[in-house]
Amino acid sequence: MAAIRQAAERSMVPTYVLERQLRATFGTIYRRLVGGGAIAKHHPGVGRFTLQQVSPRLRAELDRRILASSQLIKLNRAEAIEKTMRRFAGWASSIPAGGSDNVDKVETKAEVRKALANLPFEERRVAIDQGHKFASSLNEIVATGGGAIAVRWNSHWRQLNYDYREPHKDRDGKVYMLRNNWAQQKSLAKPGPAGYYDAVTAFGVEINCRCFGTYIYNLRDLPEDMLTEKGRAELDRVKVMR
Repeated sequence: MAAIRQAAERSMVPTYVLERQLRATFGTIYRRLVGGGAIAKHHPGVGRFTLQQVSPRLRAELDRRILASSQLIKLNRAEAIEKTMRRFAGWASSIPAGGSDNVDKVETKAEVRKALANLPFEERRVAIDQGHKFASSLNEIVATGGGAIAVRWNSHWRQLNYDYREPHKDRDGKVYMLRNNWAQQKSLAKPGPAGYYDAVTAFGVEINCRCFGTYIYNLRDLPEDMLTEKGRAELDRVKVMR
């Protein structure tokens, strides 16, 4: 059992290398979305000034996500090792005193080896999943800072070989209201048939969810059924002024 534990620990990426890889992974996402301006496509109408205002919060989220992901992977490592150890201990304790010719050592070795070989794969999977969650968090920070009214759900269900969730496919294209937004407070807008965004699981929360949102900031971009009478009157007033 000591030999198995040592082999498991040797098979893992050293902690300092893991943290360096996480910083590289999340840094790439951050530079693409924030530095490169790709985040703007999810927030039509949001100006550069708003992005500059929320920049410190976006940077803080980068540092927080790196730390949280590192801790999660460490916990998963410990859990995976203990699971492998318990499985082996259960097998070993079932062997009669003095041994037995009926014990399939080859199969047991293969199972232990497979469990250890899966550890690096699981860590990469966690890093990818956390990357999706990080991108979603950055978008929510911009949406909050920019005063978004609603968000349109976008699913990748049409993508070939994408293992989408059926409920997420059903949400594709639907517009969800962000609760207590400025337009709702002024009685200009109301929830549509889809309801509130906080009533469903958010983008990236479920494992390997790659759905994303396109945020809505202006009354004129809302579906007709999400406008109140007062909201329609306001749009008409603005049109006349133009």
